[in-house]
Amino acid sequence: MNDPIGALAHAHTLAPDIVVFDHSPGSVWAFHAAEDEKVQRSAEAMNRFGIRRRETFCTAQHFQDHNELLGKIASQGPAAIERVQHFAKATNIIIPMSYGLSLL
Repeated sequence: MNDPIGALAHAHTLAPDIVVFDHSPGSVWAFHAAEDEKVQRSAEAMNRFGIRRRETFCTAQHFQDHNELLGKIASQGPAAIERVQHFAKATNIIIPMSYGLSLL
């Protein structure tokens, strides 16, 4: 979320319960996709609203090679492209991804 406080405030006007499904802070995938700062802002906003329940899940993103990975993250911009450079000659790439379901 670009404006997590605003989004959550708006959601709260629509319903008493808010459910957020998002990457977890520290997610390796969120870092490689250059979404780590957005994820951190989102987590801080949810903490401010009060998390009543949270379930965390772990999975992984799988790519045959660097080209496939680049195809997935290129739209995220230069930071994401740079962060996956160390996979340039790799095959069978597996990047852990943690995410959570939060009830506010």
